[in-house]
Amino acid sequence: MEYTLKNNFLEVRVNSFGSELTGIRDLKTNEEYVWQKDPKFWAKSSPVLFPFVGALKDNKYSYQGKTYDFPFKHGFARDYEHKVSDKGENFIEFIFSSNEETKKLYPFDFNFYMKYILDGRKVKIEYRVENLGNEDMYFSLGAHPAFTAPLKDGMDYSDYYLEFEKEENGDAKVLNGALIAAGKTENIFSGKILKLSKDRFINDAIIFEKTNSNVVYLKNTKNDRKIGFEYDGFRYIAFWNVPGAEYVCFEPWNGISDFDNCSGKLEEKVGIEKIAKKETYKRAIEITIFEV
Repeated sequence: MEYTLKNNFLEVRVNSFGSELTGIRDLKTNEEYVWQKDPKFWAKSSPVLFPFVGALKDNKYSYQGKTYDFPFKHGFARDYEHKVSDKGENFIEFIFSSNEETKKLYPFDFNFYMKYILDGRKVKIEYRVENLGNEDMYFSLGAHPAFTAPLKDGMDYSDYYLEFEKEENGDAKVLNGALIAAGKTENIFSGKILKLSKDRFINDAIIFEKTNSNVVYLKNTKNDRKIGFEYDGFRYIAFWNVPGAEYVCFEPWNGISDFDNCSGKLEEKVGIEKIAKKETYKRAIEITIFEV
């Protein structure tokens, strides 16, 4: 079911299936900033990545001596119906909990919350993970919103660029298929500006670790429209699209695909998060649609 938050500036739409953001519309210009799901390229708009980000080596992992088959990329939370746990005039919160089906794939008891808050021209998404078990819980968390580019007719994808708030060295992870190549990086850019082009993501996502910036902007060379994206508290930031599609994904991650030389043990997985029994983990991102 789709739910709507609305104020004098923006209309935000969220689907309870996967707690997926499906729209951010500027009410002044009537422009839609979220990618509107074209199955020809990609049938998602903003899936949540939990309890894993990316792919697992050989589609499996081991934990406490037991091997679990896990054939899904980016976890499973995006593929379940979530329930509304709380709702107010300017926010809505969803909950997804472990069940018999999830525990066959992932042996932890949890509550996973996503809360959307509309504040002026900002959309804040809060994530909360509750460990309901009596042992440490290992997991990853990531966001994956896709923003429309170009936004207006007469513009091209190559008119767009990413601008980091601080200077970056632009060293990105190197992929080995769906996995990360151990010990390898590739310099993509330097400075603050990463230009987009139709073949920019021909080799899949571009992944940066521990950027100097906590904010990155989506801008273009033809007008003053821009989006601000804050991802403080996330170790990785990735960008991606299907070449030829008119969007770019902003993907803050705490977690990453397995490295090609990994042991397969969950406790040793690079980038994995851990919370103790009965602990709660919180992160948030913030999207700003600037007025033009």
